[in-house]
Amino acid sequence: MYNLQDSIVRTAGAYVNINDLYVFALGIRPYQGYTPVYRLGGHLERDETGWQCAVREASEEASIKIKLVAPTATYLANGDDIEPQPQKIIWAGEGRKECIPFLAVQYFRENQPILSLMYLAETGESPKPSSEVKGLLLMRERDIHQICEEQITLKQYLDEGGQAILDGPFDSNLLLYPFLQLRLLSWLLKE
Repeated sequence: MYNLQDSIVRTAGAYVNINDLYVFALGIRPYQGYTPVYRLGGHLERDETGWQCAVREASEEASIKIKLVAPTATYLANGDDIEPQPQKIIWAGEGRKECIPFLAVQYFRENQPILSLMYLAETGESPKPSSEVKGLLLMRERDIHQICEEQITLKQYLDEGGQAILDGPFDSNLLLYPFLQLRLLSWLLKE
């Protein structure tokens, strides 16, 4: 049983949907020989709520304004597990200024429970990579599953009709590496 009331929200992001395409950032620096694929999001600043952080990060990383989509359920995953399986939970908002997240990933650091929140969001704007991000993937649901289940390079992804906006020099022959929030989204989309 998780005690979310004692957890500190440290990071937040959003699963942003644009016309049935999910926007994810593409890491310009290889991660252990792979090209990382990670969520739009980052660390909370000052007195931000998780949702405020997600809005700011989407603007900073993809130049888009997002609006919250209320989730039909909230899921909790143990981020310290190698392959966490999210469980449906009731998000108790009392005492928190948070909007209801779609996913809460809980980690334990120095005996302190820490949360990373993910929200469902949408936008009608066209994304544009920031100077910090340099690349965005626009993925259909099947693309998400493929990247999470198969070894595929950026070149293969693009050759098979995948969409990307690239403003930097990416090694398209490196395999794509799905970070945790992408793997969890793949799992949740199958539920």
